[in-house]
Amino acid sequence: MGFHMSSKGINIRDKHILTAYCQRPSGQSRYSELDLNEFIGANKGQLAWGSNNFSKNSRDVNFQLEGPENNPMLHAQLEDGEGNVRESQMNLADCIKNEDGHLSFMECF
Repeated sequence: MGFHMSSKGINIRDKHILTAYCQRPSGQSRYSELDLNEFIGANKGQLAWGSNNFSKNSRDVNFQLEGPENNPMLHAQLEDGEGNVRESQMNLADCIKNEDGHLSFMECF
């Protein structure tokens, strides 16, 4: 189950800090932050897991819950190394989980 199913108030701060109130098994919620720059980079104009510092070369970074499952989508515009700017998106639930009230990265690639 993705972190977004057990979290509220999910947001992106400073273009790279994921924030949320994550529910614990006890039912209580806890504020948590995760620096996405530690796990997401850019590769030829696309957001990429397993790299880092995506926010350095990105603009218009935003976050939205999308679709019928409210998928937590990160959007950014990135340079592709050839002078072009590309729109990229990534489902954060693919590699981020709520672990006892803390946002945490899980190996996913």
